Amino acid sequence: MIGILLIKAAQLFLGLFAVSLIYFAITPGQGLLELAKFMALSLGISIVFLLVYPRLRQVRKGDQVTITGSMPVPFASLLGFTAIALSDAAMGEEVKVRLGRGSEAVGMVESYEGLLSPPKIRLVYEVKE
Repeated sequence: MIGILLIKAAQLFLGLFAVSLIYFAITPGQGLLELAKFMALSLGISIVFLLVYPRLRQVRKGDQVTITGSMPVPFASLLGFTAIALSDAAMGEEVKVRLGRGSEAVGMVESYEGLLSPPKIRLVYEVKE
C-alpha cells in the first residue's frame, strides 16, 4: 500500500517534470531559472499529492490496516497487529476487517495511512460465527 502511494507520487512527478521540460523546450526565451521554477513546482505538487491522496482515497476493501487497542501500540504493524479491510470506510466510520488468525472483527477508522504507515483501526467488537 505504501509502495503504491510512492509509485503514484513518482509517476506524478515524472509526468509533471516531462511537461516542464516540454514547455521549456518549445517556449522561446525561457531561461534556466524558469526551468528550475517549473521543476520546483513539479516537486511541490508531488509532495502535496503524498499528503492529500490518503485522505481522498480513504480505506478501501483489501487494504492492510494496523489494529490499535485502548492504548496506542508503537510500531504495531512491525509487531504483526495488522488486518485486511473487508469493506470501504471513511474517517470515524466502521470497517469490517479480517484478523491474522482468520476471524473477522469490526473497527472504527482512527487515521488514514501516512507515508510509512497503514491506516489505523480501533477494534470495536469481534464477529462470532
